[in-house]
Amino acid sequence: MEYYDVIIVGASIAGLQCAKNLGGSNLNVLVIERDKQIGRKVCAEGIIANDLDYIPKHLINFDFQEMIVHYKNKARTFFKNRGIISTIERKTFLDYEIKNLKKFSNIRILTGISVSEIISNNSLKLNTEKKLGFKFLVGADGSTSTVRKYLNLGSEKIEIAIQYIIPKRLEDFEIYLDNKLFGTGYLWIFPNKNYTSIGCGTDLRFMESKTLKHNFDLWLKEHSFDVQNAKFEGALINYDYKGYKFGNIFLAGDAAGLTSGILGKGIYSAFLSGRQIARDILKVNKPPNLIMEWLKKKKQQEKYMFFLKNPLLRKISFSVVTNHLFYKKLQKKAIKMME
Repeated sequence: MEYYDVIIVGASIAGLQCAKNLGGSNLNVLVIERDKQIGRKVCAEGIIANDLDYIPKHLINFDFQEMIVHYKNKARTFFKNRGIISTIERKTFLDYEIKNLKKFSNIRILTGISVSEIISNNSLKLNTEKKLGFKFLVGADGSTSTVRKYLNLGSEKIEIAIQYIIPKRLEDFEIYLDNKLFGTGYLWIFPNKNYTSIGCGTDLRFMESKTLKHNFDLWLKEHSFDVQNAKFEGALINYDYKGYKFGNIFLAGDAAGLTSGILGKGIYSAFLSGRQIARDILKVNKPPNLIMEWLKKKKQQEKYMFFLKNPLLRKISFSVVTNHLFYKKLQKKAIKMME
């Protein structure tokens, strides 16, 4: 049986960030990715200010100087000249990360291989029937995490995100709030360099996925978007955090439920959880604990979920946001909450 000090399941942002921070150590690290091509994930690829701590500037597409929020045929422009919002090409960024990982002799990456079974707290089996041993295991394998299932951690707080990738760049970064169509969530238009993501998401506890898809199609038709040649994608988002450290087994990013429930944004929490888990494995006592700090912000954001659960309160909340957020003081509070 092959043995590794650390096995990381999943080679997306959280998994690669963990491997990167273990690079150059005396630990033998294996990263396992089920897809042959790293970077495949349903993601609108939007980033905000806090992500810039982890992403080199040359990989950022451009800064949006404003965000247009629509509600009930009204449009409000927020965050003018703040430059806090942008997009990245996820695959380009992950290719950059992998290129940097290749300089570390202690890191090996396997693609097109999946974990079929976690046998015990120190061994697992691949879909090739090969068995591997480990000292530490990191589950960075997304919302349907095999590692999370092994730990018997259920997930009640689940959102669904669906999107079309339109092969042209639109000009404006836009958000649409609609109490009936998108429930607790929202619709987004995120322009990238050569394409645009138009998608929406909601909490599955309050709206079924087929209802969301039906409503999304109605919105697209009403706004004259032709999606015949567009790529359709969908994915689940787990934001049900129940811990990240379980003895010698760790959960990172979506697998740990670290995504923001109100924003549906998980890039930042993927970065910091990968880094913190590497610190834990290396026994680097460098306060503050990045995950614990993020959980304070996540909890602060999600306290507003109370108002989104009830249709009447949701309607009032959306109205308040669009009618009052143009005040600079409230914008500053909103930016602080998002960061």
